[in-house]
Amino acid sequence: MDVYFRSVVGKLWMTIIALFALVLTIFSLLIVQSFDSFYTNRQTKNLQELAEGLSNGLSASEDTQRALEMAATFGVVHHTGMVVLDNQKKVIGTSEGKGLPPIPIDQLLAAPELRLQDALAGKHPAPERIYLPVGGGGQNNPNANIQILAVAVPMKSAAAQYGSVVMYQAIEDFDDTVNEVRFLIFVVGVIAFISTTVFAFFLSSRITIPLRQMKETAHRIAEGDFHAEIPIRTTDELGELAASFNTMATRLNQLVDALSKEKEQLASVLRSMVDGVVMIDTEGKIALTNPPAERFLRDWKYEHPSEPIPLFSIYQQVVQTGQEVTEDIPLQGRIWALVMVPVNDREQIRGAVAALRDMTQERKLDKMRNDFVANVSHELRTPLSMLQGYSEAIVDDFATTPEEHKELAQIIYDESVRMTKLVNELLSLARMEAGHVELFRETVELRPYMERIQRKFTNLARERDIHLLLDMATTHSEVNIDPDRMEQVLTNLIDNALRHTPASGSVTIRARGEKDKTLLLEISDTGSGIPQEDLPFVFERFYKADKARTRGRVGGTGLGLAIARNLVEAHGGTINVQSKLGEGTTFTIALPVQAKTK
Repeated sequence: MDVYFRSVVGKLWMTIIALFALVLTIFSLLIVQSFDSFYTNRQTKNLQELAEGLSNGLSASEDTQRALEMAATFGVVHHTGMVVLDNQKKVIGTSEGKGLPPIPIDQLLAAPELRLQDALAGKHPAPERIYLPVGGGGQNNPNANIQILAVAVPMKSAAAQYGSVVMYQAIEDFDDTVNEVRFLIFVVGVIAFISTTVFAFFLSSRITIPLRQMKETAHRIAEGDFHAEIPIRTTDELGELAASFNTMATRLNQLVDALSKEKEQLASVLRSMVDGVVMIDTEGKIALTNPPAERFLRDWKYEHPSEPIPLFSIYQQVVQTGQEVTEDIPLQGRIWALVMVPVNDREQIRGAVAALRDMTQERKLDKMRNDFVANVSHELRTPLSMLQGYSEAIVDDFATTPEEHKELAQIIYDESVRMTKLVNELLSLARMEAGHVELFRETVELRPYMERIQRKFTNLARERDIHLLLDMATTHSEVNIDPDRMEQVLTNLIDNALRHTPASGSVTIRARGEKDKTLLLEISDTGSGIPQEDLPFVFERFYKADKARTRGRVGGTGLGLAIARNLVEAHGGTINVQSKLGEGTTFTIALPVQAKTK
């Protein structure tokens, strides 16, 4: 019930009923008051005129008795009672009106409202209402009284003295009329209440049905149904409101579609971007990422499982300063350039956007360019200087004995061989990078092949007090490769491992992988390792793990790993490196089981 009265129907019904009750009450009071005033004034005037007329008639009549009889007859006709008094206040005639209850005359004459003394003194008081007892209740019990309208007027006698004519009428007819009016008002009120209730429900239904439809449509829109519409059945204000609501829903639908398309476009742009994008909200949580950024976060968690992602510390710096922050982050052998800018909402920072770009290739190219110029000039300058110096020594006859001449010539020959090897490797590498690699594949027994490569370095490892181990943890028995080219790759990797492993260390040659899956060839050592910042460049030209080693007969050209990578890729495989400084290095070659000849 409480819910009903709080509804539009209930409120409208209560408002109409309250307004009708107020109007009906005021109308009832006014009409009753009007009846009361009208009947009272008219009856008072009539009674006053009647009393004055009878008084004048009695005063002018010579036959008082006959005049009294005529006055009594006249009072009976007009339902008026009459009492005639002489100047001694002696009752000389009475008449009871037709239909009037018996009136106690003595109490009537004694009533102060009658003002009988004024009439005897020749004055003309106005009629007044007087309550007289019928059943002995007295004025303290109005329910046992009769209400009459009485007036006393002077009557001039022959002796120039005044008597009085007292006339009275019952006003029950007026009360009956008022009660009749009240009953009619009550009946009208009941009928009006019922009619108003029906009208209120009808009107409220006409109003609330569109409102309910608007409410239901609003709920549907809130739940995502932006195609919902309100049927327009009227042309009034509610119809206009429904039309406006439908227009709003249509525009909202268009706006949502536009936002959805824009969101899809933005998502497509983010997915297609090479750079990683990370959105951080006001709480410092990652709200949005694209695939490159997800790869960065995955690699960071893999390499640093117990360390927080560096984005959060940079985010705190951006929030504190409100300025753009740029930083390089090395990760998994790659270099990520990070640019984070704040997202401002008026004067507050509500988050930040970080752009991550993989700058490994660019840094590689820069380093390659610089290193190529420096290394080529250095690699060629040293043998050229030696050739020039020793040649001048021979020309200037600094060597006096045949043995000295032979020694100088041998040095010149060795340096020329070194230069030739360097030039040949540069040419070979250039051809490989241009895609001109010729492989002569054949099916090779894997274990004998790996044992032969191990024996090749057994003496060198023994001389350096290094344990050279072979681990054949694979079910593969054969492999389709170019044995000479692959031996060149393995030889280079094992030679590097032996040169960078201290005495009492170990180098392990390992073959692993299950049948019908990729064959993995690993060269692991317990040497000095490679710094993290150098890992992205180990397969570039002229890279040397030991920057401090002297160039001599034991030194390499710095092209071996670059050649190894190209040869492995020519076999359809991949090569990668994992290393930690001071813990050793592992090179892994992944070869497909069924490689296709290029």
